[in-house]
Order: sequence, then C-alpha cells, then structure tokens
Amino acid sequence: MLKRTLFFSLRGHLRVELDQLVYEAEKEGEKQRHVFPIEDLGFVIVESTQITVTTHCLQALAENNTSVTFCDSAHMPAATLLPMAGHTLAQKHVAAQFTATEALKGRLWRQTVCAKIENQAACLAAGNKPGADRLRFYVAQVKNGDPGNCEAVAAKDYFEFHSQGRFRRSREGGMPNPALNYGYAVLRAATARALVGSGLSCIAGIHHCNQYNAFALADDIMEPYRPFIDDIVLNQPELFPEDAPELTRDMKAALLGVLAVDADLENVRRPLMNALSCTTASLVRCFFKEEQTIAYPTLPPPCPP
Repeated sequence: MLKRTLFFSLRGHLRVELDQLVYEAEKEGEKQRHVFPIEDLGFVIVESTQITVTTHCLQALAENNTSVTFCDSAHMPAATLLPMAGHTLAQKHVAAQFTATEALKGRLWRQTVCAKIENQAACLAAGNKPGADRLRFYVAQVKNGDPGNCEAVAAKDYFEFHSQGRFRRSREGGMPNPALNYGYAVLRAATARALVGSGLSCIAGIHHCNQYNAFALADDIMEPYRPFIDDIVLNQPELFPEDAPELTRDMKAALLGVLAVDADLENVRRPLMNALSCTTASLVRCFFKEEQTIAYPTLPPPCPP
C-alpha cells in the first residue's frame, strides 16, 4: 500500500481524534476541517510556522512510523521526526550494522556509487542531454570504498552537462538550486523513515561519517535516488524556470510527488516510496551476509510521446 503524503501550509491546528488526524484551519474567514486516517499516512510536511501540533498527535504519528518534517521561516525543510522503535528486531539489526567490517562497507559504498552514476546517466538521457556515455565510463572506474572519488568527479560532469553553463550546483544561489535542495530534503526524510522501518539506525553510515551528522546512513542510501529528484527539476524547465524568484506551491507539489514516481527495482516497477523500503530491507540482509548486493532502483526511461 502506498502511504499518503500531506502538506500543510495554512495557519491552523493539528490534533488526533478517534485515530484520525484532524486539521483545522481558517482560509478567507471560513473555518475548514479535514480528517485523515492515520494508518494511511507515510509523510506529513508542516510548512507554516503558525501551525500548532499536539504532543498526542506527534506520538500517534510516530507509532504509525509516519515521518513528520517541519519547515523553517524560509519554507525549507528544517527538522524531521522519526519513531524511536520502528522494527521489532531493531536491536539485532543495529548490532549487525555497527559491527559491519570496513571491507563490507567499502563494497556496499562501491555499489551505491555505481548505482548513483548509472541513474545520473539515465537522467541525462531522459532529458535528451549529452554526457550519458561519459558518466557510464566512470562506473567501471569505481573501486571498493571509491578511493578515487569517482562519485564527486562524475557529479561535477553531470551537473555541467545538465546546466550547460547556465547555473552552478550549490546549497545557495537561484533556481534550480532551491528546488533541488527542497527535493533532496524530502528524499532524505523518506530514506530515514525507510531505514528506521527496517530496524536500522541512521547514525552509522557506510561512507558518510561526520560526527555532527545524525543521518549518515540516510545520506549514503539516498545517493542513487537523487537523480529521481533531478529528473523532476532539471528535465522540466517549464515547471522550474531559472528566473523564478522562489519555490511555488506547484513546484513543491511536484517535488513531494517524487515519493510516488515509478522506480524499476528487481524487474518490478513500483512507487519510489516502496522501492526505498526494498532497498533498506536488502541492506539489512547485506549486513547479515545473506546477500552480496544492495537492491537499488533504476530510473525508468521516459514514456514515448
């Protein structure tokens, strides 16, 4: 079952009543009341800083393994609430995660980098842009642990092919950077939710290891999924024009829709949200040495006109 994503941007109040999420708001002088079954929810985005939320509401969402993301005054994702107990065998899974050898983590990171570059190449091809063959050349160069930093080299070429000199990828700057930042933040929250749901901890990564980063493993596993965001933003210039001053409601809706886009995984086409859960479940089996390869999706080819 594909879980729903809710986006709240109007001043209002969130609470729980009879296992239903209740949103009460006021628009143009009229009171509005919306009710949603909590068991149907996978993600809740609280954009407005003028929305109040009860602790009972947050507890109920956490028990349902619903990821709740709060935005800052600039309307960008700033914090994510995740459940502390998302899996009955969490202790066993986390123990295997924390005792994984450097050799195993190096192999898993190589697979992750290769999957990311392959999807970046597919994203370029989907946008009828050059460079796909150049990126695929890097795949054969990636070694365990990626000591040659092929990921960064490929990423530099990738964004140059996409931008053709029109923009520079950074955390700051104008469009499409804000759209990419927003999309990656949503993807990071979705990846963290899937990891917790598989009984893993986001703290200990297979490559990322910054002591101030509490989402290191999420930052690792989301890498091959980033091109799904890029495909939405960089291959749809009509929706994300470079002269747009800020993200619009339609832009955010398109970015939140990434959780439902098609992803090809293990010869099955499924929603990206479900693909994430398959990936994290396969990662658990890799930590237990039941499998050798993480199951990552590929970006589907564009539908013919």
